[in-house]
Amino acid sequence: MPKPFSEQERQIIQQNLLDRGYDLFSSHGLTKVSVAELAQAAAISKGAFYQFFDSKEALFMDIVEEAEKRYRLELFQLIDQPGPSAQVRLHAVLERAMSLWHEIPILQFFASDDYNLLVRRMPPDRLQEHMGSDQVFLEQFIDSCRSAGIPIKISADAFRNLLYALLLLVIHDNDFGEGMLNGTFDIMLKLVTAYCLGEVPSVPIVTE
Repeated sequence: MPKPFSEQERQIIQQNLLDRGYDLFSSHGLTKVSVAELAQAAAISKGAFYQFFDSKEALFMDIVEEAEKRYRLELFQLIDQPGPSAQVRLHAVLERAMSLWHEIPILQFFASDDYNLLVRRMPPDRLQEHMGSDQVFLEQFIDSCRSAGIPIKISADAFRNLLYALLLLVIHDNDFGEGMLNGTFDIMLKLVTAYCLGEVPSVPIVTE
C-alpha cells in the first residue's frame, strides 16, 4: 500500500501536477500526454497520481479552468480602462480577447481534435458545468461593459456566436495560404464591435 502523503506534501504535489501538466498539455495536447509522464514530471509514481486526480482528463479540466480564470480576469480589468468612445474601448477588449487566446496556448485545445477525447472521457455533468460557466461569464461580461459605459445591445447568445466567429477566423488564419486573409480580421473585428453597439443595421443572428 502506498505511503500516505502529509497535507503539506499533498498541496505541493497537487500544485506540481497543475504546473507541470500545464507545460505538457500546452506543448503536446491531451492525447499525446500520458499519466506516467505527468506523474514523472511531478516526481511521484503513476499509482500516486490517482490519489489526486481520477484521470488525466480531470487534471486537464482543472488546468484549463484556472487558465480561463486568468483570461477572464484580464478582460474584466480591461473593460474599466478609459478611452475616447465606447466603440474604441470595446474594440480594444475584443482585440485583447483574441490575442490572449494565442498567448495562453492551452485554451487553443478547444479548437483541436483532442476535444472529442475529452467529451468521451469526462463525466457529462462536469462538461455541462463547464459550458454553464462560459454562459455565466458572457452574461457577466456584457453586464460589466454596460455598467462601465459600453452599451452592448445584443444578447449573450448572439455575442457568444460573434466571438466564436472571430475565433474561427483567428484559428484558420493561415489555412488558405500565408497572407490570404491579411486585414480580414481587423475588418471583422470593427464590424462586430459596431454591431454589438447597435451602430450598424441589425439583422437576426441564429442562436440555436
